Amino acid sequence: MGGELTKELDSVKTLEEVLLALINEQDEAAISGAKYLVAVYLGEIVLKQTRGEWYKSELNNQLSLSINNQQSFPLEAVKDFLQQPEKGKLDFFVKGLTVVNGI
Repeated sequence: MGGELTKELDSVKTLEEVLLALINEQDEAAISGAKYLVAVYLGEIVLKQTRGEWYKSELNNQLSLSINNQQSFPLEAVKDFLQQPEKGKLDFFVKGLTVVNGI
């Protein structure tokens, strides 16, 4: 796809492009596997900006982010994006967390 992934905010756009390409291919197996990989990468981008940490949520047993004692769910953000990609929810997820946490 030609995009370079880093742990910088610019990489969110590349992650969205990867998911959009998979949606267009309509390959459910690839989408299923990619959503977890994209969620982890998305989480790493957020953690680099916020200095939070990974943990397993007691609410839903998912791998989640803990930032200033608040939890966030990158996998849920990816699932939302896959359902409504036109809304750009990955970018909103990352920017929301970085702004709220004073970064």
